[in-house]
Amino acid sequence: MIERTTDWELIKQIVTDPSVYPKVTDDKSPSAENWEPVRQDYMHYLLAKDGEEVLGLFAVIADNAVTYRVHTCLLPNSYGPKAATAAKELIAWVFANLDCRRLVTEVPQFNRLALKFSRNAGMKEFGFNPDSYLRNGKLQGVTLLGISREAA
Repeated sequence: MIERTTDWELIKQIVTDPSVYPKVTDDKSPSAENWEPVRQDYMHYLLAKDGEEVLGLFAVIADNAVTYRVHTCLLPNSYGPKAATAAKELIAWVFANLDCRRLVTEVPQFNRLALKFSRNAGMKEFGFNPDSYLRNGKLQGVTLLGISREAA
């Protein structure tokens, strides 16, 4: 189940979880203690749940009028089939509830599991942005993936 939340404490708890934060931040990100959720209308924090169990969240932000970008912050209790289901439900929710025509994501080279996860959710690669992500002092490329409403 996907549902929008403005529970800022829960959002911070999920995003800064030690199993999540190192995977979703770069060298210029604040420490987990100093990170705060963006509290703007264009930012959609979408909880992924299995019944009452919180699996994590997806942060969805409008890049423009029709393109939205997703950042995945799933907790270890979601790994496997639950995460796969959550990703498919997220895509359906975004296209049903937002003015989104294209949902995109960026996956840094170091995160091969996220690349596989995005592909399994139905996203297709459409490009590669070299030297665009700084991690541990080393520049890395980012794979660009997306899915259009018609393909979902």
